[in-house]
Amino acid sequence: MLAEAEAAGLELELVVVRAGEEFSARSKKRVTLTPGIFRSVSQTVTPQGVIAIARVNEPDARTAIEAARRGRWPLVVLDGVQDPGNAGAICRTAAAAGAPALVVLEGSADPFGAKAVRASAGNVFRLAVARASWADLAELDGYGAAASGGEPLAEAPIENAGMIVLGSEAHGLSRSDLKLVTVHLSEGVESLNVAAAAALILFELKRRLAA
Repeated sequence: MLAEAEAAGLELELVVVRAGEEFSARSKKRVTLTPGIFRSVSQTVTPQGVIAIARVNEPDARTAIEAARRGRWPLVVLDGVQDPGNAGAICRTAAAAGAPALVVLEGSADPFGAKAVRASAGNVFRLAVARASWADLAELDGYGAAASGGEPLAEAPIENAGMIVLGSEAHGLSRSDLKLVTVHLSEGVESLNVAAAAALILFELKRRLAA
């Protein structure tokens, strides 16, 4: 994860290494801690032996929109995705599929929170990630992912959308005027986890855009 951060050009302000571990990275400050102290400051049960503080320069919504346009991709929008594990997994999938940019609306987990960054395996740093409001996205038409009632994914022209919106699993989308796209499931299965739905939609987008 920290190697991804360094590769993406993030400035590591502090690197903390557990005694006996090796991690070569450029940083302003480097500290070695005993295993017991390292464990007490770590946020995970089984830490990997290195912790860092990095400065993240978040772009504004306009910059993220322009990054998506330059990449000829719809902007990926998280609308109330509250679980940081899901937010991080979507960032990882978006980066893997080739999406250039992602924005998070109010009520979504912080994609730069520790759990979300871990869930993204550091791939959040490959994206232009901004915080936004619906007003910032007013010029974009888009598709919202819905568990039911939308156009089938195989038929919906999502590659032409200005944005793809992924909503809360508990509350759905916060806007009712979006066109909807639905991943149809086997009978008896109510819905997909939002990160799983995002993977199907984003890799379908990758396939179409490549074609």
